[in-house]
Amino acid sequence: MSPSSGRPTATASTVQAINVLAGVIVRFCRVVLIVSGIALTVVTTANVLARYAMASGGFSFAQELPMLIFPWFILSGIVLAAHAGGHMAVEWIYDKLGERWRIPAFCLANAISAAAFLCLGYQATIVAEIAGVERSPVLQLPNSIGYYALAVGSVLVSLVILSATARVFRLGWEYRTEVKAEEMPV
Repeated sequence: MSPSSGRPTATASTVQAINVLAGVIVRFCRVVLIVSGIALTVVTTANVLARYAMASGGFSFAQELPMLIFPWFILSGIVLAAHAGGHMAVEWIYDKLGERWRIPAFCLANAISAAAFLCLGYQATIVAEIAGVERSPVLQLPNSIGYYALAVGSVLVSLVILSATARVFRLGWEYRTEVKAEEMPV
C-alpha cells in the first residue's frame, strides 16, 4: 500500500500488462474499423455505379454485404470510444464525491458496466446460435455474423473497461482516460 494514498502500489509489470492488453484491443479495433469502413465504402460505391452500368440494376450481393460488415464497423468504434472514455457514462457524480469515494465509485460503476457487457455478449452468442440456422439468400452466409460481432464487441468493451478500472485503482484518479469537450469533433 502506498502510505500517502492508501491505494495498492503499482508494480511495473501489472501496469505494463494492463497497457499491453488495452493496446492490443485498440490496435485490433482500429484495423477492424478501417478495413470494414473501406469495405463498406467500396461495396456501396461499386453497387451504385453498377446500378447505372448494368441492366440487372447492380450486384445481388451488395445488399447483403453491408448488413454483415456494418456491425463490425460500429462495434469496433464502440470499443475505441470505451477505451478513450468517450462512451456513455455518468461523469458528474465523480466531481461531487470526495477524494476518498471517487475511486471506489468509479470501480463499482465500471464493474457493473463490465458485467452488463459480458451478459450482453453471452446473450448475443445464444441468439447467434439460433440465427445461425438461417442463411443469407445470395451469399449463403449464416445470419449469426452480426450477433457474433455484438458478442465479440461486448467482451472487448468489458476488457477495456476493466483495464481502465485497474489502471485507476493501481495508479490513481489522474491516470483515468477521458475525452475532453475540446477533443470532440463538431
